[in-house]
Amino acid sequence: MNTPFYKLTNDILFKRTFGDPKRSQLLIHLINALLQLDESNKITHVEILNPFNDKEFIGDKLSIVDIKAKDSNNLHYNIEMQVQAPSFWKKRALYYASKLYTSQLKETNIYDKLNKTISISILDSICFPNITELHNFYHFCNQRTSEPLSDLIELHFIELPKFNIKEPNKLSSPFENWLYALKFGDLYQQESDMLPKQLHNENGIPEAIQAMQYANSNNHVRELIESRQKFIHDQLSREAEVRAEGKAEGQTDGLESVALNLIKTTKMSDLEISKISLLDIHIINKLRKP
Repeated sequence: MNTPFYKLTNDILFKRTFGDPKRSQLLIHLINALLQLDESNKITHVEILNPFNDKEFIGDKLSIVDIKAKDSNNLHYNIEMQVQAPSFWKKRALYYASKLYTSQLKETNIYDKLNKTISISILDSICFPNITELHNFYHFCNQRTSEPLSDLIELHFIELPKFNIKEPNKLSSPFENWLYALKFGDLYQQESDMLPKQLHNENGIPEAIQAMQYANSNNHVRELIESRQKFIHDQLSREAEVRAEGKAEGQTDGLESVALNLIKTTKMSDLEISKISLLDIHIINKLRKP
């Protein structure tokens, strides 16, 4: 059986590559390219606020695999790679962008000091089936005049399936170069695989491809990826069972019955049971108490 090769679209591999403070320059190049910033607006420095830590995946295999960062102008970024975007992804993206925005109040209680937050969702599935553009950008504005309310929260959604340039010599921008590297990285699995000129000359891409190749040869990284995939697969199976049992027994009573069974028969945390049973964590806390 062939050993699977994981591309940069794998969430753990993505964060390991771009969420490492020692490789923060890669994140800078990626953000500049995806937001298609001109020279005068390009960021030159980022601080990664939640660096990659393999222990977070060992302790919580359902942890959110995003990258939070801020630049030298105190703009905040939330970047996330998602292979299969669920139907609620737009709401989820807005929630986490808002959460990062309001988290700044921990540093200052002055609303006027809140800085812009930019959410970037890189999706390896379709989120907007009725829109042909692959990069969709949203902010708050007046519905009648289109005048922005503010530019303090931006949501960017980039759908890789809509990127159809398969020949490197047809790539014409850093944005296209990076999307090609993300989507077709498995074409360059070995160090001996020569990168096309367009990719080789794009700042950050050779290093990102090299990091991808190394991660695939690292047994520990592969175990993290495969363990997370198995856990998520098991969770989806449990959720299907929960829905079936909930319908059979009456939605709330059925879900609580499933949660109680998990409390008694597993060592899962309240948070894990909440995610699987679809019940609020406070309900799980009450069920656990004798």
